[in-house]
Amino acid sequence: MGKIGAVFAGFADLASQWAVHTPGGTAGRVQHTGDDFVGFRRGHRDGGVAAWRFERRKMGNRGRFCRFCGLGPPGSGSCPEGTAGRDRHTGDDFGRVRAVQGKWTGSSNWSTLLDPLNGEQFIRIAEVGEKEIQPFVESLSKCPKHGLHNPFKSPERYLLYGDISTKAAHMLSLPKVSNFFTRLIQRVSPKSYQQALGEVQVTQKFLENFCGDQVRFLARLFAVPGNHLGQQSHGYRWPYGPVAIITPFNFPLEIPVLQLMGALYMGNKPILKVDSKVSIVMEQMMRLLHYCGLPVEDVDFINSDGKTMNKLLMEANPRMTLFTGSSRVAEKLAVDLKGRVKLEDAGFDWKILGPDVNEVAYVSWVCDQDAYACSGQKCSAQSVLFMHENWSSTSLLSKMKDLADRRKLEDLTVGPVLTIAHKIPFSNGG
Repeated sequence: MGKIGAVFAGFADLASQWAVHTPGGTAGRVQHTGDDFVGFRRGHRDGGVAAWRFERRKMGNRGRFCRFCGLGPPGSGSCPEGTAGRDRHTGDDFGRVRAVQGKWTGSSNWSTLLDPLNGEQFIRIAEVGEKEIQPFVESLSKCPKHGLHNPFKSPERYLLYGDISTKAAHMLSLPKVSNFFTRLIQRVSPKSYQQALGEVQVTQKFLENFCGDQVRFLARLFAVPGNHLGQQSHGYRWPYGPVAIITPFNFPLEIPVLQLMGALYMGNKPILKVDSKVSIVMEQMMRLLHYCGLPVEDVDFINSDGKTMNKLLMEANPRMTLFTGSSRVAEKLAVDLKGRVKLEDAGFDWKILGPDVNEVAYVSWVCDQDAYACSGQKCSAQSVLFMHENWSSTSLLSKMKDLADRRKLEDLTVGPVLTIAHKIPFSNGG
C-alpha cells in the first residue's frame, strides 16, 4: 500500500469510531474511544486544544507507526522516533500550518476555533497577521507573468501535472482515504455523510479527468492561415502568472481543489486561502498532493482574516484573483483589484412550479434536497419556492414537511438554520 496509504488506512479505521457530534465530549478527543484526533497537524496540548499534525496514538495493535509522524515504525530507519515536537521528515515544528516559498512555516498569531457542534475549543490555527505577509508578497512577485510553465517554457510540466492528477485520483479512490476526507469534512463543516462523500467523489472524478496527457491537451493552440505564403496566425493558452484563490467554508475540499488544480495545470503560481474554519481539510489535501509529486514551491497556502488577505492582495498585486463567497466582499474586491478578479458570489435561487402537476413525490424530494441538504449552504440551494395554485390541492407541502421532519442534527442531515421573515417584493401594484 505504501507509507501514505498505511497512514490514511489507520486514519480511516479510527475515524470510523468517531462520534461526529460530540456534545459532552472533551475537546480534541474522540468521544467513543478517548483517543486523540488523527490526521490533524497536532502539537503539544494547550488547554485541551488540538493544533494540527499528522499523528496517530493509542492505536492498540495498530500502533506500529511513529507517534510523531505516523509514516513508519519507530526506529525503522525510514522514520526514526526522535525529538518530541519536531517532524522527523521535514524537521519543522508541529502545528505550522501555512506554506510559503516551498516551506511550511509558523506564525506568531494563533487563534482558537470553536467546535461547530458544541461550542468548545476545537482547533488552534496559526493565522498570518498584517505584519507577516511579506514572504507571501515576495513569493508571488518571483513568478513572472508568463508563469511557471507555458507552451514555450518547461512544457514537460504539463505531463508532470498529469502524473500528479493520476496519483491523487488513485489515492482518493481508495475507500479508506475517501472515508478519511469525508469524516474530516463532516467534522468541520457539518453535513451528512453522503453529502460529504459526494464532495470527495466529485474531486476524485475531476482529477481522473486530467490524468495522463489531458493537462497537455488543455494547452492546445490554434493556427489560422494568413493572407499569403509564410503568414499564419497562432493562438496560445497562456497563464496569468501570480494569482490568488479565495474559497468559502461550505465545500472545504471540492471548491479549492478544482480551482487550485485548474490554475496549476496552466502554469500559474497561486496563493490559496481557504476559510480558516475549514482549512484543515485543504491542509491535509495539500500534503497528499505533495506526496503525489506536487512541487512544494508551486503553491502558497495561507490562513488569515479578511483584512490581512485584502492587504496582501493590494501589495502583491496578483494578475488575477478568483473569489468564491459573499457578494459584499466580491464588490469590494472588484473595486480594490481594478477588475482583475473572477467572481462566484452569493445568489438567491428561485424554484418555480408551473401549472402542470405530476411526480409529486419526486418534486417534494427535490425541494427538500435543494432547501436543506448541506443545511442550505449549497451554491444552488433553494431560497424560495413559487408554485402554481394547481399544486395547492396536492400533498406536496405535507410531503415536504414530512421529509424535513426526518432531518436531525444527530446524523448531520441538517445543521442550525436561521429563519428570517422577508417582505415579499411582489404586489399587484408592481
